[in-house]
Amino acid sequence: MLRWIRQQLGFDPPHQSETRTVYVANRFPQHGHYIPQRFADNRIISSKYTIWNFVPKNLFEQFRRIANFYFLIIFLVQLMIDTPTSPVTSGLPLFFVITVTAIKQGYEDWLRHKADNEVNGAPVFVVRSGSLVQTRSKNIRVGDIVRVAKDETFPADLVLLSSDRADGTCHITTASLDGETNLKMESQFQQQS
Repeated sequence: MLRWIRQQLGFDPPHQSETRTVYVANRFPQHGHYIPQRFADNRIISSKYTIWNFVPKNLFEQFRRIANFYFLIIFLVQLMIDTPTSPVTSGLPLFFVITVTAIKQGYEDWLRHKADNEVNGAPVFVVRSGSLVQTRSKNIRVGDIVRVAKDETFPADLVLLSSDRADGTCHITTASLDGETNLKMESQFQQQS
């Protein structure tokens, strides 16, 4: 009943099942009942703004700060009511603070866009149609087999299928996830029969 209500309200789309089936190397069944599942893509987006939403989103975030909102109210009151001080005395500093902060946040977001594009455009090797193909990390799909060499960054969440080490292990660092720089040992996936 609860699932039906969630589906009707749009929180839980009806075409998604409770289990996920991942087809290795994206080899889908030829016959039978197959419903394609939508998975998120592998693009990394750490930026907050786009060209279209920068001004409204930035203004909204800035006026959520109590000091900026207070000075906006003071400025509006000075515009509407005859006060002994000029509205410029509160409006000009507010405009200056808002402008400088917007420029700073815009520059920081531009740097995030550059870093995202660098990570998303990193070359990776993926098995497609039985051969090793070079592509960008943003084009990795769920089910792809990815080759990662020594000292390379993992381009996605991966399951270790094999390793060139005799014991089938590899050592990884998770510094980009949790800041820890020590090596962790991972064992290769063992198929159960």
